Amino acid sequence: MKITEVRTFLLENRLTSSMRISRGGFDVRRHAIVQVHTDEGLIGLGEGVGQAAVIRAILEADLAARAVGLDPTDIEGIRQRLMEPYVYFERKGSAICAFSAIEMACWDIKGKALGAPVHRLLAAEDSAPARDRIEAYASDVYWEEDPARMADRAEQIVRRGFGAVKAHIGCRPPEEETIRVRSLREAVGVGVKLMIDLNAGYSAQDAIRAAQLWEPFDIYWLEEPVRPDPAEALVEVRRGTRMALAAGENEFCVHGFKQLFDLRAVDVAMPDIGRAGGILETKKICGLAEEYGVRVSPHNFSSGILLAATLHLMAATPNTSWLEFDCSENAVYHELLEEPLKMERGFVRVPTRPGLGVHLPADVLRKFAHAAA
Repeated sequence: MKITEVRTFLLENRLTSSMRISRGGFDVRRHAIVQVHTDEGLIGLGEGVGQAAVIRAILEADLAARAVGLDPTDIEGIRQRLMEPYVYFERKGSAICAFSAIEMACWDIKGKALGAPVHRLLAAEDSAPARDRIEAYASDVYWEEDPARMADRAEQIVRRGFGAVKAHIGCRPPEEETIRVRSLREAVGVGVKLMIDLNAGYSAQDAIRAAQLWEPFDIYWLEEPVRPDPAEALVEVRRGTRMALAAGENEFCVHGFKQLFDLRAVDVAMPDIGRAGGILETKKICGLAEEYGVRVSPHNFSSGILLAATLHLMAATPNTSWLEFDCSENAVYHELLEEPLKMERGFVRVPTRPGLGVHLPADVLRKFAHAAA
């Protein structure tokens, strides 16, 4: 089997609710999608996560053409032929995100060719059984001036059956944000896990002070408290608090995560399949994390294609937990899933159709596709 064409699409969806974080807000969600075609008629879908327009430009300028003629079922060969040359010049960045999209699509094709969902292929490599459902946390509480509105949103999410909720704060100094943390804890109750995401908005000193102030509210993890570089700032925060730190959505490839693990910078690693180098690279990151005793909760905040890929990876990777679930309805999410997503008491069922279980219908393109500039 050979790749004959790689098509790229930029999907856009205007926000219907507030999504303000410590670094500001935005009014549109964009997704860089690839559609890989083969000479046997099989088509795979993948997604690169980051600056969507830049990812599309890289794909259309060079990377998509390089993929033509390669065997999409030879995942390691795809990696060696496409990612390694870029890594020589650019070990991190949008080129890796663009490669991640093609690699993800190749797994989709491989699963279809073998008549099996991707999680079975991944589990077979480790001779381990795959899980059929993954517990999810809701990632849809954003900063608002009125803490009561945030608390109300968190309470609504818990009523839907989620056992864990993540809130994005950090627009104000730690002392001023304490009222929001308190309101959120009171709203969700003591039995629900509460994660706080600072979206890299604080300095190390502010993050340490925040962790100390919020410790009484039983925070499950503090996510991205500081900028991802230098990593030593994250180490400083980790040494200054007993609170678990989660980070890694802005890290790339196994070598990047090894640096984090060597520094003992994180308690929870958060590789993003659409950024870190694809499904196989993320599986390797999870394996490395296990050796270091680090938990893994993959970052998963984009379209339904990334959601499906993350579900398959987690189903086949025992040391992963907590699927990030976007409840905002601001992404192109459910429209890209071949079968409706099944949620039961906070658990999400893993897709069972061959490949990733995703598609790109014509009506979705008509509604969301953004024309090239």
